[in-house]
Amino acid sequence: MRITGGMVKGRRLVNFKGLNIRPTSDMVRASIFNILGQTMTGLAILDLFAGTGSLGIESLSRGAKKAVFIDKSSRALAIIKKNLTICGYNALSMIIREELPNGLAHIQDLGCAQFDLVFIDPPYGKGYIKSTIYKLKECDLLGKNSRVVVESTTEANDPLPSKVLNLQLKPTRSYGSTLIGLYFNYEER
Repeated sequence: MRITGGMVKGRRLVNFKGLNIRPTSDMVRASIFNILGQTMTGLAILDLFAGTGSLGIESLSRGAKKAVFIDKSSRALAIIKKNLTICGYNALSMIIREELPNGLAHIQDLGCAQFDLVFIDPPYGKGYIKSTIYKLKECDLLGKNSRVVVESTTEANDPLPSKVLNLQLKPTRSYGSTLIGLYFNYEER
């Protein structure tokens, strides 16, 4: 697993097997950033169900100003910390252990403000997608014109809703059994 673009392009990340961790493949990550754009300059990133942290670290490599990584697994958080150290992004990052989506309520208390780009890569087939997006809105964690990238699968009964509150699903792409959805937050403030 390598970073596919930006300042640390080609850097190999630590990965681990087991514990139901399925890191986003290099090909899918590269495709996500082809959809989003190659530059994340100045954006605040939230990586939920972060696993190895590859999506948030990829964003930092492409110029994001900060990234917050949230996962419930202490082993996953240790891997994220190693990967941030390998890439030199510890100072731009915060790692939080929380059960999602309910743990998002605690994020406001940490002074994280709002996020421009959120990655949601939950365990498949558990129904976390819609509830996580609702919780992001309820906790006021989405900035004006923010985007939410959701990873799911065509094999689980966990569809990407076409609309959640004022977030509209736009492009949906599939890569084998992996399904990527992009939601736009069109909110007037």
